[in-house]
Amino acid sequence: MVGAGVLTVIDNRTPTSPTALVAARDLKPGEIVTADDVRVAPVPHDLMPDDPPDVNAIAGRHVTGPIHAGEIITRHRLLDPRLPAEMTGDDQARLVPVRPADESSTAFIRPGDTVDLLTENGDVLARDATVALSPQTDGSGRPGPVLVALPAAAAHRVASAGLREQITFVLH
Repeated sequence: MVGAGVLTVIDNRTPTSPTALVAARDLKPGEIVTADDVRVAPVPHDLMPDDPPDVNAIAGRHVTGPIHAGEIITRHRLLDPRLPAEMTGDDQARLVPVRPADESSTAFIRPGDTVDLLTENGDVLARDATVALSPQTDGSGRPGPVLVALPAAAAHRVASAGLREQITFVLH
């Protein structure tokens, strides 16, 4: 009886680890997250995100870059209305899908990369755009567009130019 009381006191003194959502499997850029793709796991206090999402907040969102099984899932790893502002530091930033003129260049483009965007004549449309989502192949085997975060004015220029001409990516 005394042993049970001592054990209870020890258990009550042991600090519990916070829990966070982690990937239940490897997730690829562009995939849509489902509740089955995540699990709750204990994490060390110093690795706990400041603003941890819950399952309802991330279900249905697109993954922006590779997330490995067991990795903690945070808001900035998923497409979110706040993502352009977080990537650029500009509250008015926008996301723009851009098809590179040279599709082979998409093999070198990763989320978080900084790029400049030019017209086929070499005119600079935007400097220091941040890649939010790297391309996946569409059903035809061609790479899909690259999603970039830009200040609003540059985003409008790039979106408009992309309707008329091909856009070249310059990697930093």
